[in-house]
Formats: sequence, C-alpha cells, structure tokens
Amino acid sequence: MLISMIWDESYLNDLNTYTEEVVARAGVSSRSAEREVIYMAEKGNLVCTKLYGDMIFYKKIHVPHAQTEAFNLYMAASGLTVMENGEWRQKGPAYPQAYWMVAYYLMNYKRESDLKDGETNPVLDALPLAKRFGMAAELTRACLAKSQVPGALNLMGRILKEASREQELYEAVNESLSFASPEEMKQASVAYYEAAADAGYAYACNNLAASEAERIVELSEAGKTEEIPAVVDRYLRWLKSSADRFEPYAANRLGLFYRTGEVRGTNGTVHLREYTNAELGREYFYKAVKYPEKSSAWAYFNLLKYYHQDYDNNIDLMNEHMERIKELNPEVYDIAIEL
Repeated sequence: MLISMIWDESYLNDLNTYTEEVVARAGVSSRSAEREVIYMAEKGNLVCTKLYGDMIFYKKIHVPHAQTEAFNLYMAASGLTVMENGEWRQKGPAYPQAYWMVAYYLMNYKRESDLKDGETNPVLDALPLAKRFGMAAELTRACLAKSQVPGALNLMGRILKEASREQELYEAVNESLSFASPEEMKQASVAYYEAAADAGYAYACNNLAASEAERIVELSEAGKTEEIPAVVDRYLRWLKSSADRFEPYAANRLGLFYRTGEVRGTNGTVHLREYTNAELGREYFYKAVKYPEKSSAWAYFNLLKYYHQDYDNNIDLMNEHMERIKELNPEVYDIAIEL
C-alpha cells in the first residue's frame, strides 16, 4: 500500500453531529449553516472540515490561496500528513469522502480543471505523475469502500481509463488494484462511469456522452450510417441525464444538437439534421443558464445567434443576455458583439 490507512468509525459521530446541529437547524446552504460548518471544522469535526474545503474550493467563500487552503482542509479531513521525507502517512481518523477530493487534486494538478493553471503546490510538485496516479487510485478505492460517492466513481473511471493507455501509469495504479491487463482496466473504467452516471452524476454522463460522440463521428466518416441511430440514442440518454440536472455544458451541447444537429468529437464534427427541433434547442439552451457557470455564456451566445427573432422586439432581453455573457466569460462576449 502507498499509504498506511487507519480505519475507524469516528467520522460517523461527526456526521451525526453535523446533521443534527447544522442541517436540521439551519439547512445546507444558508449563511448560518455555512458559518456553523466553519466553526465546527475549527473544532475538529472531520465532516465539516471537508465541507469547509468544498466551500473554499467551489468559491462559496473567498480566501487567499483558495486552492491551497482547500487542499489542506481535505488533507486534514483525510487524516493525512506529509512527512519530512515526502512520504504520506495516515496520522489520524478520516472522513472517507475527503479521500476522493485529495485524489482529485492528485489527478488534476497542473493537468485539468481549474487546477491546470492554478496555484503551485509543492507537496504535489514533489510527486511524479505515476506516483500521483497510484495514490489517487488507492484513495479513491478507500472512499468507495465506505461510500459509493458518485464523484468518486467517476474519478475512478477516469483514473482507470487514462492509466490503461500508458504502461507506467497502469503499473502504478495496479499496485493497489488487480487488473489482469490494460484492456481489462479500460473496460472497468466504463463500468465506473456508468455507475456514476446511473447515480445522476452529471460529469460522468458527460464523459459517456463524449465517448458516444466519438463513435458517431467515426461511424459517419466510415459511411456506416445504419449504425448511427443506436449510438445517437445512447448519446442523447447521457446528455439528457446531465442537462436535465442543469449542467451547463451538457445542456448547451444538447441545445446545439437539437438546433443544428451538431455532434462534435475530438477528430471532427457531423450534423445529423434529421434530429433538429428548434423548440427543444431553445429549451436546452435555457436549461444551460438556469444554474449559470462560465460555460453558460455559450448558451446565451447560441440563443442570440440562432433565435435572433426572440430579440427583435425585446432590446431589454438582448441587453440582459449580453451583460450575462460579459459577466460569465468576457472572451465569449468579444465574439457575441460581432453577431
């Protein structure tokens, strides 16, 4: 094992305390609840320590060096300490759900998500990529041993998919797992993605939809049009599962599919115009802005581009949507003003 883990059930007491003293009294997202989470985190409640990390990581509250602060809180909630020689050790009890957030850092640091171009972290810099993969797999597995967290299922799917492509990563991950071959590991990654998607985890749905999009492009280029409808059904299933939960990227992709027939893969784009439905397109573009994030700017852009008639007699609506684009993503705003 890369990390010697200490297992006990003390986190269950912390979970009960959080539920009784915060959720039952102040809810989840009220200011009173958030302040109480911070208070209980500083008193040592592991569940609240992880949630405090989430509040910082997801920018619910703003602090200097937010990514580093969140990482330190996730480490504390995991009971993990980095020794002077650089080795990681379990020095205290853990809240298992914090494990997968540490694993998320190990996987994404300087590679993906907001961590790609984020703050420098000397602890993570000290680890070779293969070591990070191996530790991420072990921590994610430890989380899943206690709780089938959809985000952890999705992360394990990604770990296995990427590790199956490169021998050094495969060997590092297999130190704590036991796959017979890279192909078996790759197949297992799909099962983890599907388990996360079936649990409603939007990003797993997006990952599966992306795989189906690749397949649609491949079939189109190969002229195997008779096989495309079955793949489109799966593509729509996963995108709808994510978009109906108001995940902006999926909702925008689905809006484009229904408005233009567009399916985009890494190696090309096809247009299946027989599936177009302008009203459904508009519906999904609006779902993409229901819970706005940076990518929601593209949904506003697409509403302006493809449904310009909606703004012909409503200049206030146009100004409102342009302002939202500017707030969410100034780069998209620069494109939108050229429409």
